[in-house]
Amino acid sequence: MNFDYTYITLFGFIIFEPMTIVTNFLIFIFSIFCFTKLSKYKHSYPRSWGWFVLLVGISSCFGSTAHAVHYQLGKVFFDVVFYIMNAFSLISIYFCFRSPYLYYTQFKANPNKKIIYFVIAWIAALLIYTMFRNNFLIVKVHAGIVLLYSFGVHLVKYSRTKEKGSGLVVLGISVSFLSIIVHSLKFSINEWFNYKDFSHVIILCSLFIIYSGIKINADKQLLLPEG
Repeated sequence: MNFDYTYITLFGFIIFEPMTIVTNFLIFIFSIFCFTKLSKYKHSYPRSWGWFVLLVGISSCFGSTAHAVHYQLGKVFFDVVFYIMNAFSLISIYFCFRSPYLYYTQFKANPNKKIIYFVIAWIAALLIYTMFRNNFLIVKVHAGIVLLYSFGVHLVKYSRTKEKGSGLVVLGISVSFLSIIVHSLKFSINEWFNYKDFSHVIILCSLFIIYSGIKINADKQLLLPEG
């Protein structure tokens, strides 16, 4: 994890990167709102998206803790918090795959559930691997792959039906890729609003757009009953 040592002092305790904490917390607040709304639907497609956003929000909270504390409480504490952050992100990737997969396979007579089981096993293997190689790059790569899959599913649906919901999901995922570019290029406005803060704001915007699209799909009852 790259550190930018802006900080404030609160009750004698140094809190590093305060703006990163604020932007992460905003993602968490929105994730609760999103999960609350989407979990009310009966179909797993919107519910899975709700779980995805909630887990991203929880992961961002642990990320805030890692940024705020750094090594003040020791390396072990930091490593544990960092692993938990990565773990929640990896689990969220499963739901990011599951939702569009369910959306795609609802139109097939015999969806292959073995693919779901394979993804679960792969995520489990990554969770074990990151216990020994605690690297956020693993999360970024796999998140990018799954987002591309979701982008493709909704793009195909939009190209065939021109439904607004899938179009918004495609737009939201497109916006999310900007956060990867900003983070990788370390594009910053200043030290108090750096590339991490900027990318978090982009993620928040993309999640809102995706949520809007998923909700439109669910509200219009475009989903077939689950068997």
